[in-house]
Amino acid sequence: MKFFFATIGIIGAGFLGYVLEPDLRFSLTGQTPKTPAPPVAVTIPAATPAPAPAGTSYDYSTLQPNQLPDKIVLKVQAFATAPGETDALPLPAGTKVKPTRIEGSDVHFSVLGTAQGKVAVAQTNLVEQLIANPPPAPTAPVAEPTPPVVATNEPTTPAVQPMPEKKEEVAVQPTPEPAPTPTPTPTPTPAAGSLSAEDIVKLMQESIRSGQIKEFTFDQVIGWKAGEDEELDGEKYQTGLAAYKAETIFGVKNIQAKAMIQGGKVIRWIWPTSGLEIQ
Repeated sequence: MKFFFATIGIIGAGFLGYVLEPDLRFSLTGQTPKTPAPPVAVTIPAATPAPAPAGTSYDYSTLQPNQLPDKIVLKVQAFATAPGETDALPLPAGTKVKPTRIEGSDVHFSVLGTAQGKVAVAQTNLVEQLIANPPPAPTAPVAEPTPPVVATNEPTTPAVQPMPEKKEEVAVQPTPEPAPTPTPTPTPTPAAGSLSAEDIVKLMQESIRSGQIKEFTFDQVIGWKAGEDEELDGEKYQTGLAAYKAETIFGVKNIQAKAMIQGGKVIRWIWPTSGLEIQ
C-alpha cells in the first residue's frame, strides 16, 4: 500500500514540475523572459511578363521579279490554271510554288511549268523568307568610264599664218540666201488593223525566234494564224495565235498563245483563256 502511494506522489510531483517549471525558472533565477522576434516578411517580386513578339512586316511593294525567292510555301489551299484548260488545279497548304511577280497584296506564282495562279502574300511564307534573307538591291546601269586625257610635254608650235595677197577690188555681189532644207517626212507607223495576215505571222515568228518569251520555243510551234482586232485598256491591237505542244499536268496538250500587236511589233504574249501575260 505504501508503494502505491509513493508511486502516486512521484507522478504528481513530476506533473507539477512540468507545469510550473517555466514560471518558477524566472522567479528563482531572476532572468527576464525574452520576447521572441516577429517573423521577417519576405517580399517575393512579381514576375515581369515577357513582351509580346512584334508582328513581322516587310515592304514588298517595290520588289522586282528578279528579287523574289526561288520558291515560297502556301499556308492555305490555292488554285492554279494551266493554259488551254478550264479546270483549276487545287494546291493544298504546304505546296511549294515559284513566285513570278507581286501586284498589290497578291503574289502571282507558277507551278508545274505552265500552271499559274495567285494568292495573298499573307497566306504564304514570302515575308518570313524576305526578313531572313533580304533580297539584293536592283542592279543599276553601269556608266561607261571616260577615257583619261593624256598630257604631253611637247611644246606646241604656233601655226604660221600666210601673208594676205593683194587683190584687185572687185564689186561684191550679194550672197543669195540658201534655200530652206526640206523636213524629212517621218515614216508612218502602221496603225491597228493595217497589217495583213502574212505580216502578223512574220511578226510572231520573229518574236519567238528572238526569245521575247521563254515559255516555249520556235520548234514547239505547230501552227500560226492571224486573229481578230481587239481593244484593251482603251488601245486597239491586232492579234495572232500560235499553237504549240507542251507537257502539262494533264499530259501532252496543244496550247495556244496570243500575240498582242501594235505599231508593227509584238507588244506582249498572253494566255487566251486567263489573259495573264506570258513570261
